[in-house]
Amino acid sequence: MKIGKLTNEQLSALVLSRLPALSSSTVVGSDIGADCAWIDLGNQMMVISSDPVTAGGMESGTLTVHVSCNDIAACGVKPTGILIDIIAPPSCSEEDISKIVEDASREAKNIGVDIVGGHTEVSESVNTFVVISTAFGLVSKDHPVPLGRAVEGDSLIVTKTCGIEGSYIAVTEHADKLTSLPSELLENVRSYVSRISVVPEGVVTGSLFSSTGRKNDRGYGLGAANLLHDVTEGGILGAAYEMAHISGLGITVDETLIPITEETQKICSILDINPFRLISSGSMLIASPEPERILSALGEAGIDACVIGKFTSAGDGYKRIDKITGSVTELTPPEADELYGM
Repeated sequence: MKIGKLTNEQLSALVLSRLPALSSSTVVGSDIGADCAWIDLGNQMMVISSDPVTAGGMESGTLTVHVSCNDIAACGVKPTGILIDIIAPPSCSEEDISKIVEDASREAKNIGVDIVGGHTEVSESVNTFVVISTAFGLVSKDHPVPLGRAVEGDSLIVTKTCGIEGSYIAVTEHADKLTSLPSELLENVRSYVSRISVVPEGVVTGSLFSSTGRKNDRGYGLGAANLLHDVTEGGILGAAYEMAHISGLGITVDETLIPITEETQKICSILDINPFRLISSGSMLIASPEPERILSALGEAGIDACVIGKFTSAGDGYKRIDKITGSVTELTPPEADELYGM
């Protein structure tokens, strides 16, 4: 099998179709494009998500906190706690394990989340660090709950720029391939780690009830965003496809509108990878019927964001406007991230 995430078809056939039915306390469970479960605890709701970091190398401690906490933020919820499992290769040193833990602890402190448990072992089953984190957040029953799917006509908003995490991983794990770039540029990209969290934009967006006073079919008040999705493996285009797929809609993404830094452009050019398919923790995609309200709130919080597409009827299919040619072509499903091909 190919390295990386399963295709949507594989995920459906090999995993999702084989899971048992959910209990009544699980409001939202596993699905394609659904990174978090919502659990009804009575007076509160728990939002929970789990993610691995398999290509982070010695930066895995830094990254693992953000990938799962970003999933919680993509529900419009501030993460409360996190559990971290570290599977270390026999070739590692005790100092390597300490660095993973210290980096994770620093990032957890920075975003205000508790590390409440986990597991650590050395295993011959891995030849590089595999770090798995499970994050959760607790909210009251009156907290805005995203619809969990986009609605036809929703605008697609992206925060920050594409390729944030991928650029950071490239300069920390593949610096030998980027020697032609100035050291100042590489050092600037190493600072991208400070942009990998989407907790701020998730909290801002999640605090906004829809001005229309909408409610979902269970009576929970809906937010101004119908669906949020942090951008991980497969990049902006992969995440946009997943959002449309889970919503049963078509989508058009305009690559000419996707923000990208000069540093990321140069890195992707040298490595011959597509920045729009590059792992992009640090960016959040938001489907909203009230885009100006979302953009205004994010702007007041100092978070850059812009509209890059529109959700359309299912019959319109998945489309993208090519950045180079301007032509409309098919938006294909996400596959293994561009980093895995290096």
